[in-house]
Amino acid sequence: MTAAAAATVVAVLSGALALLLTPFVRTLARRHELIARPSADRWHKRPTALLGGIAIAAATLGGMLAFLPLGARPLPLPSAAVGVSAAFLCVVGLVDDVIRLRPQLKFSLQLLAGIGVVAAGGILVLTPWHLVNVLASLFWFVALTNAFNLLDNMDGVAAGVGAIAATFLGITFALQDAWLHAAAAWALAGACVGFLRFNFSPASIFMGDTGSLFIGSLLAGLVMTSPASVSGSLVAVLFVPLAIMAVPIVDTALVTVTRTLAARAISQGGRDHSAHRLVAMGLRERDVALLLYGFAAVGGSVGLLLSRLDQALGLMLGTIFLVALTLLAAYLGRLQMVYPDKPLGWKPATVVATVLLYKRRLAIMLLDVALVAAAYYGAFRLRFEGAPPAGVMDAYRMTLWLAIAVQVIAFQAFGIYRGAWRYISIVDLYRMLAAIGAGALVLFGYAVWRVPALAATSVLWIYALLAAALVLATRVSFRSLEEMRRRLTRRGEPVAIYGAGDAGELAVRELLNNAALGVTPFCFLDDDPHKRGERIHGVPVLGGREQLAALAERHNVRRVLIATKKLRPDVLALLHAARTAHGFELLELDVALRGVKRNAVERRIGWKAYASSRRSRA
Repeated sequence: MTAAAAATVVAVLSGALALLLTPFVRTLARRHELIARPSADRWHKRPTALLGGIAIAAATLGGMLAFLPLGARPLPLPSAAVGVSAAFLCVVGLVDDVIRLRPQLKFSLQLLAGIGVVAAGGILVLTPWHLVNVLASLFWFVALTNAFNLLDNMDGVAAGVGAIAATFLGITFALQDAWLHAAAAWALAGACVGFLRFNFSPASIFMGDTGSLFIGSLLAGLVMTSPASVSGSLVAVLFVPLAIMAVPIVDTALVTVTRTLAARAISQGGRDHSAHRLVAMGLRERDVALLLYGFAAVGGSVGLLLSRLDQALGLMLGTIFLVALTLLAAYLGRLQMVYPDKPLGWKPATVVATVLLYKRRLAIMLLDVALVAAAYYGAFRLRFEGAPPAGVMDAYRMTLWLAIAVQVIAFQAFGIYRGAWRYISIVDLYRMLAAIGAGALVLFGYAVWRVPALAATSVLWIYALLAAALVLATRVSFRSLEEMRRRLTRRGEPVAIYGAGDAGELAVRELLNNAALGVTPFCFLDDDPHKRGERIHGVPVLGGREQLAALAERHNVRRVLIATKKLRPDVLALLHAARTAHGFELLELDVALRGVKRNAVERRIGWKAYASSRRSRA
């Protein structure tokens, strides 16, 4: 049997073992009262059996025991160290599920397991310096182990994402001819899929720390000991695994930043993970799990694509993908979450993070640096069809940092960093285009002066188009996500808006933004035949007042909002007749400017302040 066929058999065998073992473990956990009970900082609503990670680990081990003789290959020391470290952390998780270990002790034990893998030769070669590589490898191991631990916060999320990540990681190992690693990854994927049968919402068993620590440590160790880890290619060593593991990594980063800003300890717990925030956007629990599966599959596909590209192009596309996920995490981080307990974090860290991320807009500037660099390199690759001449690449290296500096300065000069992404307007878009155009003109002038070979090509104008596309996409991302959230959370009685003009557009925006009104726009009515079939903020114009009867009979719309001041008396009379005939309620949106009068308390406060100032002057 070939190694590929053996690895495939292992995945099926592990899945079957998980299907058989999980009900047995669930019964055992219930018999010994090893139950996760609902609490204020946990998502589940009913007591649920723990220790599902035992079934995952046992099924993975069973599959690998079947592969070792089929693979006909001695077990290398680094691979053995990965298995031992994963088994060790599985036991640590089991103890934590039963008696609750302190977070500091769990972290120390995770670090110890990572040191074991590094000592056996599992080191990510990211830099020429051995010490930096060792520290980066330990950080990767501990971070990914904790990432899956934190991801286990909603039914089916950690198991499903783990199965998808392990599947794609196994494919990358197979492409490297590392069949032992591929078999281990696919054995884990099969075990997670088998366990998911009992863990998908509504879950009857949780994996607990027993499973999450096992999954995270095994995947981290496999990456550290794969052939790509010593290739020296930054894309293969870093970007490919980051893309495949994007969901748990981004979730961990989101939780770390938001809890730090809220002065909470990262290990404190709470309903503030990406899954919980997606539920807050209006998605159902099952939909959230499926959406995260989709993100994991996209990340895995991007990882496979990056593994087939050259390093420079892989860096560019990998950066764009990670930027997109970062923007999604940043938007989710803006959603207000309620914490049930008091913060236990470190106040100075909160102050530093707030200053860096909010007041100085450092994060946005760094984002623009990455986007400009990606657009600048992409322009060279597009202009010369993937193989720029050596002289042109010399010009690229000479002008890259100048392009970044000029563009960031232009953004600052045009006030781009003072805008609110959520309320971006057409004026903001024009301002961004003007800033990018100004930056491109400055670069062109410099090229004419110092680099004539660059000025003679169309690279700078291609760069301007790419930069505009990337920067505009990032700026409209928050508004797009906010619009999606409004539509997902839209609740209330449907209302038809009579008048598809400026007042109607104002009315539909108010109804979409103000959930307290208790109504949601269903359609527009307008007697202008040229407007029929159009959409305003996604709300269709169905027709004129002749559609009133159909709205009442077919769509059960019982409210009509009049959003125009130009109604003729005969049209208003027809609307009143339709109200009587079909039981409509006629509404009107009242927008007016009114003066604010001070009450008696404010007058007394003002009089006291005035009297005090008189006495001080006297």
